[in-house]
Amino acid sequence: MTIDQMLLTTFYLCHRKAYLLKNEIHQTGNLSFEADYGQIHLVAFADEMIDDGKNKTLILNRTSKSVRERHTIESAFLSFVMELRGEKSEVVVNFLNGQKKIKSHDELILMMINSIKESFEKPSPPDPVFSYACKGCPFYPECIEISSKTEDISLINGIGEKRKKTLLKAGFTDLKSISNANPQMIASYTGIELKEANAIVKQATAISKFQLILIEKPDLPKSDHEYFFDVEKSDEELYLFGVFHEGTYHSFILDTDDWKSSWKAFLEFISKYPSAPIYHYDRFDKDVIQKFANISKTKSEDLLKRFVDLYSTVRKSLAIPVRFYSLKDVAGILGFKWKNPNFKGYDAMLALGEWKRTKDQSIMKEVLEYNEDDCKALKVLKERLVEMINTN
Repeated sequence: MTIDQMLLTTFYLCHRKAYLLKNEIHQTGNLSFEADYGQIHLVAFADEMIDDGKNKTLILNRTSKSVRERHTIESAFLSFVMELRGEKSEVVVNFLNGQKKIKSHDELILMMINSIKESFEKPSPPDPVFSYACKGCPFYPECIEISSKTEDISLINGIGEKRKKTLLKAGFTDLKSISNANPQMIASYTGIELKEANAIVKQATAISKFQLILIEKPDLPKSDHEYFFDVEKSDEELYLFGVFHEGTYHSFILDTDDWKSSWKAFLEFISKYPSAPIYHYDRFDKDVIQKFANISKTKSEDLLKRFVDLYSTVRKSLAIPVRFYSLKDVAGILGFKWKNPNFKGYDAMLALGEWKRTKDQSIMKEVLEYNEDDCKALKVLKERLVEMINTN
């Protein structure tokens, strides 16, 4: 059996995906290092190496703003392989905001290797367990299909692997048993608040019946005018502000090296109706506005009061038959279709970075189209919420 660095981090995120990819080897660096641990062959990778003749410094280059737990896992694995080889080394992760030296975690790596061995020796892959790591996974549609056939409680947002085990032990074995449950019992068994337990029961019902279920009446501002706002960002601190307003899409490009004119144009545009709500999805978009308000010394209190987070509104108000409450999932259930359904936020991030380097307008066109669809999806979602307000 061969375990490489990528397979290890994949197993950390999803046992099932790792099992399905167990016969594939993934090149994840310019330099490779191999060692044997019993009957298991280990392969680790690094991007760079500094060798002063006494010690080796192995470097992993990563594009995230900070060191994530998966980076610690793969760094520890690389350190473990070097120890098996009898070579003194230290591992450093370069990330966008700095550099971090990673300590070895031999016990953790040994535990993971043994867990992988035990899992891979079984005749069939583990059952699906869902997390946000599933987004974009090629096996995700298959996992949803498998879980739907068995009415697996993993389909319910808010039920991960640990909570699932607790509920199964308590006798809640499928969607029907959860949808018929007393929320107080769910809260008691899992230790969660009654409000969250109630949402889990409502969502199990929504999935079983494939319908939207009202939890509480949405609270939305009343206005003759409204803006629908969405931000895309690259790792190079390049931002795209998209706004859909009165049937027309508008965009603003803000580079942290050259942002003043676009920021001013954006403020002027949304100030045409200074009391109109600005609908967005989740906190990121509002945080970006706060960032530019800070660096431009713009008074932001009145502006930020206009922002209405539809993600927060949906989570409080509705149980929806989706596993994840991303805008794409939620608006998709309501019938909205993106022009390019395979293009995602991560693709937009990479594309913006590529556009900054090349100024290829065909790249920007694709990002703008995606961002425009996000803004339009917000409008569809808001209109459905208003419809539910008016009919309940």
